[in-house]
Amino acid sequence: MPNRKQGDKENTEDKKKKEEDYIGHRQRLKTRFIVDEGRSMPDYELLELVLTYAIPRRDVKPLAKALLRRYANLANVLVLPMDKVMKIDGVGENSAVLFSLIHACAKKISWENLENRDTPVLSNKQQIVEYCRSCIGYASQENLLIIYLNCHGKYMTQSIEQVGTINAVMISPRDIVAKALENNASGIIMAHNHPSGDTTPSKADIEMTRQVARALKSVCIKLEDHLIISPTGHYSIREKAGYVLLQI
Repeated sequence: MPNRKQGDKENTEDKKKKEEDYIGHRQRLKTRFIVDEGRSMPDYELLELVLTYAIPRRDVKPLAKALLRRYANLANVLVLPMDKVMKIDGVGENSAVLFSLIHACAKKISWENLENRDTPVLSNKQQIVEYCRSCIGYASQENLLIIYLNCHGKYMTQSIEQVGTINAVMISPRDIVAKALENNASGIIMAHNHPSGDTTPSKADIEMTRQVARALKSVCIKLEDHLIISPTGHYSIREKAGYVLLQI
C-alpha cells in the first residue's frame, strides 16, 4: 500500500502537470490569435481566450462552450448585460466587466467612424447598419434608435428613445418630432430591432413610418430612412419599400 506522503506527492505532481498543460494551452491560443488576429479560430476558442484574462487560473474551455450553447454565438455572449452575466454560474464580475468593455469599445469605434465622417451619413449605408446593430441589434426587446443629422446630412447625435416588449416598441410621432426639434436636426434616421431575427417590416412598422414621415414633414425635417435591424440582417424602408413612403 502506498503511504500517505507518496500519495500527497503524486497528487501534487498531477496538479502541477495539469497547470503546466493549461498554461501551455493558453499560450497556444494566444499564438494562434496573433497569427491572423483570430480569423481562423472558432467562436469557442475566441471566447475561451477572452475568458483567460478574466479567469486566469482555471480551464475555461468548458465554460466557453457552455455559454455558446446557451446563447448561440459569440456576439450574443459579449453583449449580455453585466447583471445577467454575473448571475451565470462560474463566470463572475471580472468576466461581466470584460464582456461589457469589449462591447462598449466596439460601439465607440463604430460611433466615432460615423461621427467623424466628412461626407453625408447616407453615403455609407453599411456603416450606419453596423452602428445600429452594435447599439440595438442584439437586444432581447425592441428598441428605437434615432440618429439626428444636420442640414448637410452629417451625424450630429443619437438617442435610444424607448425600450419595448419582445415584439413591439411604441412611441408617438409627436415625441419623435419634439426630439428632432430639440436637437436642431434637419433630418433623422430611425432604426429599431427585431429580436426574432426576421427583419421583414410589419404593417405597424410601415404605418409608423408613414405617420412619422408626415409629422416630420410638417416641420421641414426629413425622415431619411427607417431601418429594421437584427444580429445578422437589416431591412431599409428607403431602399425596399420605396423612398416615396418617407416623403408622404
